[in-house]
Amino acid sequence: MELTGEDLNFFSEFERIVRVMPRDYYLSDSLLVFLVDLKYLGKAIGKKGSNIPKLRSVFRKNVVILGDSPDPEIFLGSMFNNVKIFSIEVLDVMNEKNIIFTVDEKDRGIAIGKNGERIKSAKEFLKRKFNAKLILKTKRVLSFE
Repeated sequence: MELTGEDLNFFSEFERIVRVMPRDYYLSDSLLVFLVDLKYLGKAIGKKGSNIPKLRSVFRKNVVILGDSPDPEIFLGSMFNNVKIFSIEVLDVMNEKNIIFTVDEKDRGIAIGKNGERIKSAKEFLKRKFNAKLILKTKRVLSFE
């Protein structure tokens, strides 16, 4: 991965504020997602999320900090921790890796995120980290209340 001046600026500002070096980041019009080592996730977020408002002020975007993992299932679990995940299947077909991610139908909007930002960032990270394509599926749960 080749770093640009902008990349270095994001990394250094993040580290200056939270005292943790990020592993990667994703930038869109309204969202900035940083990946940090799982063992430093709490420190990066700060007590009661105290570092998030500081980062939002500096970067002038909504900021999310996620734990990184070399395992795609753990990584997706961290990225979608507030979504009911039914299954994560990693398929390697003809040298193409696909990760099929199945969520509850009622959580589909949360998984996609505002303007599709959450799913776009997940797809980009999976492409960079695991050379994999993310496929989102939904599953309807019948309720007999």
